[in-house]
Amino acid sequence: MRLGGLLGFGRGERLIHTVDEAIEAVAEALPGFAAFDAAIGDDGRAALTIDGEGRLALVVARGSRVRARRVQWPMLRLIDGGVLIETRDRRLGAVVLNRLTAVDMRRLGMPPLPQRETAEIVYEPKAA
Repeated sequence: MRLGGLLGFGRGERLIHTVDEAIEAVAEALPGFAAFDAAIGDDGRAALTIDGEGRLALVVARGSRVRARRVQWPMLRLIDGGVLIETRDRRLGAVVLNRLTAVDMRRLGMPPLPQRETAEIVYEPKAA
């Protein structure tokens, strides 16, 4: 955090904590990209968003600003600490989405699973 932020001046550091915040951030940084789902890194500094056609956009929070760039599926790579996205962009560099797994990437853009009702035992065999 910068000195101005510590003294209470200006805006503090912006982080992405929810899917809605990630969608708002990508809409702000990439006009025309209509994301509907996101996978967010554990530290809140980056998120991967997806639109209705399966296109991806990476959103990175740096200071009080957010930057976004469209990325392709082959740019994603699973590493020990999460998912590495090699953007090929000098301003963003390589970005790690901390603590995300391959399962998180597969779930990106999928509808939520329906909740099941609890099972009831209907028949109990009699003891002999």
